[in-house]
Amino acid sequence: MPQSAERSKKFPSSVPGLPILGNALKFASRNGISVDFLQQAQRQAGDVAHFKVMKQSFYLVSHPDLVHQVLLERVEEFLKPDSASQKPNGLRRFLGRGILTAGYAEWRPQRKLIQPLMQPRQIAKYAEIMTEMGEQLLGRWKPGAQRNIHADMTQVTMWIIAQTMFGINVDQSRELEEIGKLAQKIVVDDLASPLPAWLTGRDAQSVEINSTLTNLVNRFKAEHQTQENADRYDLLSVLMAMRDEDGQPMSAEFLRDNILTMFFAGHETTANTLTWAFSYLAQHPGILQELQHEVDAVLTAESLPTVADLPRLPYTLMVIKETMRIEPTVAIIPRFIPNDTPLGDYQLKAGSFVLLSPYVLHHDQRWWTAPENFDPLRFSDENEKKIEKYSYLPFGGGPRICIGNHFALMEAQILLALIARRYTLRLALGARVEPLRQVTSSPLYGLPMVVESRS
Repeated sequence: MPQSAERSKKFPSSVPGLPILGNALKFASRNGISVDFLQQAQRQAGDVAHFKVMKQSFYLVSHPDLVHQVLLERVEEFLKPDSASQKPNGLRRFLGRGILTAGYAEWRPQRKLIQPLMQPRQIAKYAEIMTEMGEQLLGRWKPGAQRNIHADMTQVTMWIIAQTMFGINVDQSRELEEIGKLAQKIVVDDLASPLPAWLTGRDAQSVEINSTLTNLVNRFKAEHQTQENADRYDLLSVLMAMRDEDGQPMSAEFLRDNILTMFFAGHETTANTLTWAFSYLAQHPGILQELQHEVDAVLTAESLPTVADLPRLPYTLMVIKETMRIEPTVAIIPRFIPNDTPLGDYQLKAGSFVLLSPYVLHHDQRWWTAPENFDPLRFSDENEKKIEKYSYLPFGGGPRICIGNHFALMEAQILLALIARRYTLRLALGARVEPLRQVTSSPLYGLPMVVESRS
């Protein structure tokens, strides 16, 4: 760009903050990222809003056209923050250089490797496992009992990802749950905390977490070797059969990073989406009734949902999509700016972070009518075509869109139909439903619900 054009760019408006701390106390709290602060920043400073946490600058980008530039047109200018740092922090503390955190050049061959496992034809083969695991979960339910639905959805999606991608069984444990929450808190604090990692203990905690995660990977590999099958075609088999340019097996680090990435990203996001779906359905009985009417028309009392049934369950899918709009499982998508760069009418400074917020975009009245209302019909065939591109980002966008998006949608649709056919879930008396928005958005206190058998 000519220097005269660069000089014509202006700096974005800034959100006022405190001396030294800037907006640190508002940006993140005990509930993780504050979407209220982000929405306020967008209303106050516009579609490119500048704010600071200590000396670190952030630009909240909230217009679909500019989001399109960051995620698609100029993907090599706006970097994954984990890949841009010399010192591992954020998600890279735990996932190394796997497909989610690797730089663009490292990411491309990894995506090429994993993509065949996520093609629609291959995913269709997983449907039977999804249904089987759903039935296994429901076998634990008793009519009238109170269940923590978030824990149950985490368990069933963990079973599914472990079986489909690794060919093993993994039960949710208290240890996995706790280290998952702590790891996410560390990732958010790396981005938003004004205090250094060594002072808060994040570095020491990360060492302990990584030891547990490495042990989990070693268990996966050991079980795989005891179940050797030449006909197996899953992620673990593909990764362990890979060879580098010298004909040597891939490094233990490469295997670890990608196994952990697919395991955690592959179950937690869908678990959260289903959890929020049941929460919203309990608050909107008319929508629940419409969903159950559709499921009853497609599935008999004894039949289980199959891939062939999914096109006949469009409202079920609409409920999933609207859930991901109103409570996206990822509240912010960060990118790092290594060089001074223009974006729209503005000039952004090197060393800053760009934040794209699906939550802010999904609740913007310019793109959505009555955005606070839960309305699955936004995603009818007719209405979905009218949605502004890059105003809806449940899986991100551009070349680095979530590789498991089709897998997640099919899994959520099957499990929602399976459960809605048999049960009505009511919020337990006194249930506190409060989001914890860290790397992903989950209910802070779980989701206690009473499962009522349908007649």
